[in-house]
Amino acid sequence: MTTTRPTALAAITIALCILATACTTATDPDPVADRGYERITEAAIGPGEAIPAPTGDVVLTITGAITTTNVDGVLALDMDTLESLGLVSYEVDDDQAEGRRVMFTGVLLSDLLAAAGIAEDAEVLEMTALNDYVVDVPVADAEASPVMVATMSDEDRMPVSNYGPTRLVYPYDSHDLSPTIHDPRWIWQLASIDVR
Repeated sequence: MTTTRPTALAAITIALCILATACTTATDPDPVADRGYERITEAAIGPGEAIPAPTGDVVLTITGAITTTNVDGVLALDMDTLESLGLVSYEVDDDQAEGRRVMFTGVLLSDLLAAAGIAEDAEVLEMTALNDYVVDVPVADAEASPVMVATMSDEDRMPVSNYGPTRLVYPYDSHDLSPTIHDPRWIWQLASIDVR
């Protein structure tokens, strides 16, 4: 009898471990699906750190209620510096421009705003395109979902002729967003952001 007790106890222990593992695996959320994006690179420049002056062509400027500047009271970003804030990617239907599914890569708007050091009471981002199209985007959009300042589509840089060099992208696939509200905010050829 004493020889079967440890065996029975071991069998019960193994069964409980298998059950616990199965339950944990079945209930663990998929972190990529939960976030709605895949992290490609970590940030080389974090919030509160100095951002170097651009050495290449400036692709985006940020003004207004920010604490981090690098050129005459403005935060001017070349492509390398912008992408050093950390890259993410996700796929989404780009019905407005490409008319097909596109894999976008870029910087989370929330990461960009954190690096710029926006004021705590900032509410609106006035975004202006190269063609002078202007749209107001609530700061809350960046907090509610992984809105992206895209720098690449399908792993290629976006020239001006292909809606670049930067554009705002909303994660329709992973978040419940209204096309009526959010489609006008998909600004392409994004040139500047004024934080108010």
